[in-house]
Amino acid sequence: MEMIAIAGQTDVGQRRKDNQDTLICQLLDSPKWPSKGMALVAAIDGVGGYMGGDIAAKIAKEYIEQYMAEPKGDIESMLREAVVHANNQIFEASKQDLKLSQMCCVLTAAVADANTQKLYFVHVGDTRLYCLRNGELNKLSKDHSIVGIREDANELTEEEAMNHPRRNEILREVGSVMHQIDDTDFYDSVETDFLPNDLLLLCSDGLSDMLTQAQMAAVLRKNTSLQKKVEELIDLANRQGGKDNITVVLAQNNAPEPAVKPSHFSKKTQEVRTEQIQNVPVQETVIAQNTEESKKVKESPLSENNRMKWLGGTLLLLFVGVIGFLLGKWRP
Repeated sequence: MEMIAIAGQTDVGQRRKDNQDTLICQLLDSPKWPSKGMALVAAIDGVGGYMGGDIAAKIAKEYIEQYMAEPKGDIESMLREAVVHANNQIFEASKQDLKLSQMCCVLTAAVADANTQKLYFVHVGDTRLYCLRNGELNKLSKDHSIVGIREDANELTEEEAMNHPRRNEILREVGSVMHQIDDTDFYDSVETDFLPNDLLLLCSDGLSDMLTQAQMAAVLRKNTSLQKKVEELIDLANRQGGKDNITVVLAQNNAPEPAVKPSHFSKKTQEVRTEQIQNVPVQETVIAQNTEESKKVKESPLSENNRMKWLGGTLLLLFVGVIGFLLGKWRP
């Protein structure tokens, strides 16, 4: 069995004539990558309302795949660079054709590493990333939209957000303006855990606008293949309206669970605690030595220095006494 399993599919939905979504779903199997348990996955949604959303999504897909084909540094930095460079490629392409001058897309791109149990993702817009762990589905990404922000802040319920008239108005997108690598107000970049049996779901809003989180979780918990889960999620979204293109990507960590489960402490906390524990015997030894030295001082006879002082004092008293005696005997 592969350390990591992946599956993905995109569908036009029930109301659109064309599909402006695309996806990335591939293993990073170049010999230059340090391990074989890594996957590159992404959900990319061309922004509707302008011409060229599908072109923007295609450029982003091709550039990110190309950039991530071989290692060029740490993974999180690579993902950020890939997304920013893809953004700038889309922007430059839009200037070549006035009809495409406003083309852009939104995306969530991730590298999942089953060996190191780490997940790295970069997110722009309202595509989403979820993780099913121990049967519970949690949303890891934050929507860059007014409605999404209010939903994440618990100002709107999930149902209210799904039916809000401004649901699809986004605050960030890929390709509309040039960006630099350090433009952190452009993207979210996150590193988190990817534990054995974790199941990741990346999707476009064509899925999340149609299905509640509970409905998604119910499908993901089923004892079926990843491909079956992908097909069932898309089918369910279509049966509930299919108002937009629907993209679903899944990645599961199949690495064996460790015999001893890791501590709930973070790595940094563990290091601090280990250092403290290692210092305890040292501190106790110092205290014991000091105590022993104190006992020696208390129990020992006079030190050499003190003996000399005592002897000198005694001789002086004898000398003074003798002189006094002689003076007392002498009379003029």
